[in-house]
Amino acid sequence: MSTKWMRLLLCLILLATASGCGFGSGNTGSGNRGEGLTFSVLVGESELAGSSVRLLNEAYVKGISIVELFKKSGVVRLAADGHSILEVNKVALDPVMSWEIQVNGKSIQELNTIVEPGAAIVIAARPAAIGTVFYPVIITVNGGSEQPELTHSHVLPFVEDMSVRALMKNSGMVKLADDNRTVLTVMEYTPLSSEEWRLKVNDKALLGNGVDMKLKPQDKLEIALVLR
Repeated sequence: MSTKWMRLLLCLILLATASGCGFGSGNTGSGNRGEGLTFSVLVGESELAGSSVRLLNEAYVKGISIVELFKKSGVVRLAADGHSILEVNKVALDPVMSWEIQVNGKSIQELNTIVEPGAAIVIAARPAAIGTVFYPVIITVNGGSEQPELTHSHVLPFVEDMSVRALMKNSGMVKLADDNRTVLTVMEYTPLSSEEWRLKVNDKALLGNGVDMKLKPQDKLEIALVLR
């Protein structure tokens, strides 16, 4: 055999070794992954899952239950009873609302349900009282890269003539200055001299008298910590 062909054969052997001799064997390392889990966090028409689907897939192992998957991934924060949901992906609900869990389109109550590979998991905000009309508004604190631990959303019920100012006050997270317009603290955090709070509604910046703006159901107010 020529030197050229010997070198080619050696290269093929090395490639096979590096890939775990996996010709035709598929992905043998997927046994501890979610194998295509999909995940949605729905508040009315808003999707708030963010990157949490990746955390669920990383935490998945065959035979894991819903509650174990939630705890292991950290995507869902449970109450002390181990079953009631407090937050999903840093989104909390007003007491008049509750979370509904669906797996493959079916609502489930039993959190020990086993999650099959490729399952579609949806956690949706619903009114706590059956038959109640669901009109939410969302207030989001964005701590950015400076204070990422502040990043959090809270879902509140919409009421007629609700303004940006009223939403901030009703959230219990925001303290306004004496002018009733300027944001002083959010979640008890006071900006440094190099920082400030900026407001957006549905991704559009609010200026001047923006706090007087009247909101509609499904509107999203963002309070972002930014550098001056």
